[in-house]
Amino acid sequence: MKKVGIVLGILVFVGCATGLIFTYQSLGATQDLMEETKTALNATQIEQQNTARTLEDTRNQLQDTNKSLKETRQALDEQKSQTENFIQLYENNADELKDSQIQLDLLEDKLATSEKENQDNQRTIDEVQEKLALYEDTLGTKVFSDVNPPYSSGNALFLKLINQNDTENPTWEELLAFLQEDKTDKNLYITSVYECGNFAQDLHNNAEAKGIRTAFVAIQFYNEAPHAINAFKTTDKGLVYIDDTGDSNPLPIARLDKLAEIAKDELYHANFIFTEGFFVIQGDEIVKSIEIYW
Repeated sequence: MKKVGIVLGILVFVGCATGLIFTYQSLGATQDLMEETKTALNATQIEQQNTARTLEDTRNQLQDTNKSLKETRQALDEQKSQTENFIQLYENNADELKDSQIQLDLLEDKLATSEKENQDNQRTIDEVQEKLALYEDTLGTKVFSDVNPPYSSGNALFLKLINQNDTENPTWEELLAFLQEDKTDKNLYITSVYECGNFAQDLHNNAEAKGIRTAFVAIQFYNEAPHAINAFKTTDKGLVYIDDTGDSNPLPIARLDKLAEIAKDELYHANFIFTEGFFVIQGDEIVKSIEIYW
């Protein structure tokens, strides 16, 4: 029994020892696990600290960004306000400009109308002055513009005056040069075929064709006999009358151009221009009326 007790005691000791060994090993493993856990916790703590610093940096950056955004928003608000003011100012100026443009257009229309009226008035004044210049030496006469005389001459039922554009009044010397060149006075006077009206018509048309302004002059005498000559408004000698009527027979006189003098109730007479020493009086005819056709 004693041996059994010893054996049991040994077994118990061995069991206890073995248990202690396992317990110690278990404690060692637990301690290692705790060290690993501690190391992991330290790493986690460090990571948390890094994360905290990162979060803090991010928070600071967000705060800076918010501040910058706030400043940007304020700047945008100010810019928007300025832009709105500019837009309002532009719209006001645009309205004023539109009103000014309308007023300017109205003024331009009035100016154009005034200029046209002035041009029309000046044209009227020029025409009146021109007519006055043409008529100033025709007291006691009837004057017509751009009208064919209602007369026949020779075998022509109606005379036809051909006026040209841009004709000018000649000087006396220019008129003499034209008459020297023109041969109308050389035509023969043929009763009922080619008479004084034909001479005056042809001289008129020839002068106009040369750029010289001239008029057809119809004269009525008290003895009821008619006569036709021409008129020129010279720039240096005023209104002059030219009688270019030829003769029924060829004459030895070189030229039959005559400078006529006519006035109502006065005796008609004419001087040869290029043949000195000859003075022509057309009978005893007294002028009853004068009609001038420009």
